[in-house]
Amino acid sequence: MKKTTPSPHIFWLALALGWLFDWFFYGNPLGISLLLFVGLALAVLAAGGGLERVRVAGCNLWLWLPLLFFAGMAFVRANPFLTTMNVLAVLILLSYAAFYFANGRLSTLTLTHAAVLPLRVVGLAAAQAGPVAQASGVTGIWRQKGRRNLAPILRGGLLAFPVIVVFTILLTSADQVFADYVEDFFQLEFLEDVVEWVWRGLLILGVAWLAAGGIALALTRRDEDEGALDRLMAAIPRSLSIGFVETAVILTLVDLLFLAFTAVQFTYLFGGRTAVEEAGYTYSEYARRGFFELVAVAVLSLSLSIFLNWLARRETKRQLGWFNGLVSLLVGLVGVMLASALQRMRLYESAFGYTELRLIVFVFLGWLAVTLVWFLLTLWTRPDRFVIGAMLAAMGFLATMNLINPDALIVGRNLARYRATNDLDVTYLITLSDDAVPGLVRALTLTANDQQQLIRPECNYYYRYDRAGAPEECLGIPSEILSDELNGRFTQMKEDEAWRQWQSFHFSRWRSFALLSRLFRA
Repeated sequence: MKKTTPSPHIFWLALALGWLFDWFFYGNPLGISLLLFVGLALAVLAAGGGLERVRVAGCNLWLWLPLLFFAGMAFVRANPFLTTMNVLAVLILLSYAAFYFANGRLSTLTLTHAAVLPLRVVGLAAAQAGPVAQASGVTGIWRQKGRRNLAPILRGGLLAFPVIVVFTILLTSADQVFADYVEDFFQLEFLEDVVEWVWRGLLILGVAWLAAGGIALALTRRDEDEGALDRLMAAIPRSLSIGFVETAVILTLVDLLFLAFTAVQFTYLFGGRTAVEEAGYTYSEYARRGFFELVAVAVLSLSLSIFLNWLARRETKRQLGWFNGLVSLLVGLVGVMLASALQRMRLYESAFGYTELRLIVFVFLGWLAVTLVWFLLTLWTRPDRFVIGAMLAAMGFLATMNLINPDALIVGRNLARYRATNDLDVTYLITLSDDAVPGLVRALTLTANDQQQLIRPECNYYYRYDRAGAPEECLGIPSEILSDELNGRFTQMKEDEAWRQWQSFHFSRWRSFALLSRLFRA
């Protein structure tokens, strides 16, 4: 890795980022601040590149698009799962953007390097921030003047202490108002503010330190270097590899097991109700089980294929062909399992309605299928390209979840099911985020004439009543439960001022507040 002397301006740019981090995020709910901060961080990175005359690696610039997209979706979506995943994606992609800013090709990323790179970037940034601070002249000024000036101040303070004590006693005796001020001072309530400002100062400096090191890493990393973990992982198959025969036995037995399961699926699940009922089951009972188990099998199968592809010895072209063929058969059979899981999911939802977990796994299933196809293609052509495709599939999963707006979709689908079955889990729907508020307002109108008694959420949470044994005060009709929850949400938003700060401006929260304002002030 070629080292260069960082520009003194980088430290001050990083310090500005630290101050902006505090201004945007400290004490403020997440909103448009994340998008603004990420945009400014990329601008600072580009400005640092201009100061250092470093050419940006154009082949990696596409990474900035998903980075800005996920930062923007944190401003649009209020769903807690999506917010967490969007913030996590932003942090990971920022580390990738810094590492591959000026050199390297993201498309050649290995699996182990992809997994540890964010932590590696944090460690390298923390280490490289010192030279940046030194180049800025801050540490030199402290060494030259700090110690020389600090000692006289401390000596003067110690000498002044007894004098200040005597004068304070006399002045408090002379004036009662002044005495009250002195008494208030020694109650030390101001220390709470001092502690907060010290903490915020440390936060600013910590963010600035990592930002300075991250910028330095992005600008000074010239040569593509293989990490120690990559070298270790590459050396393991040479000493602990599995022979081709053992590998073939594993894959053959797993393929036979999956073939047997696939035969059952075509005979019963895909074959219709008659075959299932002849076996002694109802079709709904048979199909509603196993969705999550099949998804787990698909994930484990992909992991097994990757593991064997890394560890198995293939010494001839014939062995390579047999290995690829057995793995391809495994992937094909897993595809049938994913189709079976999809069919079971449809029956899950028709029987019990939509929930966030079912929707997440359903979308994950689709992108897992894409990953399996990509693995199959790279297995026969370019195995080194699998990781970048898997990364894009992970981004695709999160992007899909953001674009479909899960909470709004869940409410909409459950309301459609309610029109058909008159069955609506109001207790679950009111737990959804502000993304669901437009749908919940529609549900309030739709359930206006529904008189069925449901257990109120607070009673269901604390006592777990069934509907027949619940006391009268724990029962309510759907429209009452919806109205109480929406009114409570509106009251809480009115009383909480933090979300109204411009740094916390959030599309979903403001839209929800506007809808609820019209609903409860009408």
